[in-house]
Formats: sequence, structure tokens, C-alpha cells
Amino acid sequence: MQRPPGDRIKNDARDARHLARLLHLGQIVEVSVPSVEQEAARDLVRAREDCRGDLMTARHRVSKLLLRQGIVWTKVHGTWLRNQHFDAPGLQLAYETAYDTMLAAVDRRDRLDVAIAAMATSSDYTPVVTRNGCLRGVSTLTAFGLAVEIGDWQRLTGRSIGAYLGLVPTEHSSGATRSQGRSPRPATATPAGC
Repeated sequence: MQRPPGDRIKNDARDARHLARLLHLGQIVEVSVPSVEQEAARDLVRAREDCRGDLMTARHRVSKLLLRQGIVWTKVHGTWLRNQHFDAPGLQLAYETAYDTMLAAVDRRDRLDVAIAAMATSSDYTPVVTRNGCLRGVSTLTAFGLAVEIGDWQRLTGRSIGAYLGLVPTEHSSGATRSQGRSPRPATATPAGC
């Protein structure tokens, strides 16, 4: 919280009065505490994102193991990967472990996708997911993620949502000094196959 210069006393009672004053003046908005169901939906989306990262790591391990053997991953990779065999037992076991890890990550991702799709079509988030899905490039997964993470859309405006999502560059200015940070990477919709 910003304080006037010279105000160094900090305690709960003063903070509560300061917050009440700011709320009364309309300079801050109240936030709602998420329900157990909202937190569960957020955890589901976050678990899917963690799984996506795990899958990417597992794919890289398989790819790099093959590359070290002089084998380049092909486009028709499902059958091709299953048919890879190495004469050295240690290498074969390392490959099978990496491949099984990748398959397990794909399975986890697919189960999470099914659960998210089910929640997106029959939950309190369905109207928001449907509206967000009308935007070009926004899939059910992205729409559901936005719906559960933002929660109360009424507290944001067209001007403030970009900053809330971290899409606005930073700026620290004082007097004649103006320091602007770089724009963050744009958020992208995760394609269904990732």
C-alpha cells in the first residue's frame, strides 16, 4: 500500500482504516475469497499446465536421447517411436523409461483435458467459457483457464484486464526520469494437441 511520505507507523488498525478510506473513495475494489469449488477448478487448470510442462520435458528427453544416437525424430512419430530398439541393454532401458514417461504425461494431459471440458460445459463457468470461446484463437481450455483464474470479471475493465493478465509493459517514472520495462511475452492459447 502506498503511504504518504513520513508515515512510517504501521499496524493493523491503521492499515484497516486506510483500506476502508480507499474503498470508500473508490480507489480500490473489494476482492472476494474464492470458494472451495473455485479453488478446485483453479487447481485443475494449474495441474494441466504442470502436466504440459512435464510432457514437454519428457518429449525433449526422448528426442535428445535419439539425437545422441544419430536418430532424428520423424513426423509420423507414434509408431516409429514404439519400434525403436537399441542393442545396448542400458540404452534400451533408458529409452523405454523416457518413452514410458512421455506416454504417461500424454495420458495425464488427456485425462485433465476431459475433466476441464466437462467442467467447462456444465458448471458456473459455462457462460463465461462460452463467451470467451467466441474470441478468435481461444479454445475451451484457454477460456476455462481465464474464467477460473479471473473469477469476478465485474471488477475489471477493458483498460485494466491487460494489466491484470500481465500484458502491459512496466514503467517506473520519477520527476524527469522515465524508465519503461519491456512488454511481456503475449499470452497464447495452448493448442489442444500440446
